This record gives sequence, C-alpha cells and structure tokens, in this order.
Amino acid sequence: MHRRTLLKAAGALGVASIFPAPLIAKSLKGSGEVVIYDGAGAWGEAMRSAYFEPFEAETGIKVIVEPTTDTGAVRASVMTGAPRYDIYIFSGGYANSFARDGLLEKIDFSFFERSDLDAFRPAKPTDYSCPTIIYSLLMAYNPAAFPNGGPQTWADMWDVSKFPGGRALGPGSWGGEAGTFEIALLADGVTPDGLYPIDFDRAFRSLDKIKASIVKFWESGAEGPQLVVDKQVAIAAAWNGRVSAVKDQGGEIAMSWHQALLQYDEFGILKGASNVENASKFIAFASRAKNQADFSNKILYAPPNSNAYQYLSKERAGMLPTVPDLLALQIVQNQAYWAALRDDGKDNTQYAAELWENWITR
Repeated sequence: MHRRTLLKAAGALGVASIFPAPLIAKSLKGSGEVVIYDGAGAWGEAMRSAYFEPFEAETGIKVIVEPTTDTGAVRASVMTGAPRYDIYIFSGGYANSFARDGLLEKIDFSFFERSDLDAFRPAKPTDYSCPTIIYSLLMAYNPAAFPNGGPQTWADMWDVSKFPGGRALGPGSWGGEAGTFEIALLADGVTPDGLYPIDFDRAFRSLDKIKASIVKFWESGAEGPQLVVDKQVAIAAAWNGRVSAVKDQGGEIAMSWHQALLQYDEFGILKGASNVENASKFIAFASRAKNQADFSNKILYAPPNSNAYQYLSKERAGMLPTVPDLLALQIVQNQAYWAALRDDGKDNTQYAAELWENWITR
C-alpha cells in the first residue's frame, strides 16, 4: 500500500482537532493517583517500564493499574456513574462511539508539547482521544508444522488440507478489534478495496468453512501466540507485538505480514472519572516522543508520534509495522466503519456482536 493511500485511509479512522496547546506545556507535577487499564503480558510490562514508573517518578502521581475487562463492561460502568478506570485504552473504533454517546471527558491538551501534537501521524488526536500505539493483526504459525513453508495469506489459513492443524481467531463479538470479519472476507477472496462495508452474510459463510478447525476464539492478545507455542493450534490470528515478544523469549513461532490489518489504539478519559486532570497529564507524558520510543524498544508496536523515530535505531525502526516494506503488505483497517451508526441506531460493532452470538451458538 502506498504511503498516500495509508494517509488517506487513516483519515477515515480519526479526525484531527486544532488544539490550543501552549508553546511550553504546563507542568505535569501533581499528587494523588490515576487509574489505568492494564494491557497485561508483554504489552503491560512495556507500559510499566516506559510509562507507569517514569511518570510516577517525574510527577509524584501514583499509577493504579486495574486488570483488563471487556469494552461492554467499561461502557456499563460509565453509564452507571462508576467508571472502572480513569483512562481506558480503546481499539477498533470504540473511542469514536464512546465520544459520540457522551461517555468521554475532553483531554486537556495544554499539558502537551506543541511539537508532540503536531507530529502524530497517520492517526491524529481528537478532543476526546489520543493515539497510543500502531500495530498489526497478522497470521502467526508454528514453523515446525510446515517444513515446506508456512501459510502466507488468510486463504492459506482456511486451506486445512494444505496447512493442517487447529486454528485460533479473535471473537467476532469484538467487532473490528479482533479483525475476524475482515479476515474471513479476505480468505474468501474479497479484495482489500472491497472490504467495507462488511458483507456479514458472506463473512459468516466463510467462517462456516473453517469453524470445525477452530480450537478456540481467543480472549486476550497474549492467548493467540501462546496457543501456537503450546502447539494447541498450528495457525492463529495475533498481534505482531505479542508474537515478537513470544519469539524473543524463545518460543517457536513465525508470522506472515501479508494481508495484515493495520490498527491503532487510543487513550480516552472515561466520563465521571475521579482523576481527570491526572489522566490528561499521564496521556501527555505517554505522548512524548522519547517515551514512545522507549515503549517501542520494549515491544514492537509503532509510535504514533513520528518524532519518536529519531530516538529509535535504524534496526529497531525497521522491525515496526509502519516500515514501508511491511506497510506495503498490509491493509489499513477502517475503524470509523465499526463505530458508524446503522439505520436501526446501533453501530456496526454492536450489530456484529449480535450476529456473532447467533452464529457461535449454532
């Protein structure tokens, strides 16, 4: 995919705002605490090392890390006036739907350096959200299971005669976050430019073809790669940073970037949060170029602040999903589609979840 195509598609994922950030950002010093979502596993450890501990040391604000929970439960907690976190990390276009429904606080961008705000690309901050990582949902597999060469495309994943063994995918109830519907359509021959709007009937017909080979629909980002390493499945959809972390620890696992879905996550402050100012301070800290580079040195997720690349070695930067050679193999997910409202008042994520529950119980 050409870089201009990426930037055009990314425009559909989030709309930039003009922020009244000062030339010199306000101090992040403070007191009290901020409660944030725990990504767990290698991602959580990278967050702790690059963000949580340095933020506490600089600001005097304590970071309270709460276990992950699904987005539906987070939404319910906000609607009942008791948000589970101050800061939640959104994927799959969920930040757009939370903002639309009045479930997010505005971020105070006066705590940000102007140079940081101007450097976000391709995903941009909005009044209610700020990109935190760029990553890829790709195919992971056990190389020992395929001595003549592993699967390269999603169609290969569906070809259980040529590439035998169990499969693992993310749950379709997550909508775009798990990428399962896009994967099913690509496996069925849909071209990247024909993915949206999602043809759910065709996607489920495609999933029917592989359902008997699916050992598990994983429930966390760490689970997909672990299923491969434990040889419970031969092939799984998984996020690149999780796969690389397992591989770095000696796990027998390989991955294909062909037809990977390029995605990004965003910070958002939940409506009614107890520590709104501290939350803005934390997001500003985690948006600094040097801090994002520190994070990317610990796990192979790309920084949305493009200034971070000046702090990364050429070798490390070349391993990230945004490097041109890898980018050319990928498809930018249209996260705005998943947050868009349908005629019945539901967004596409909610609609997909309902269809999924009917399909999975058949």
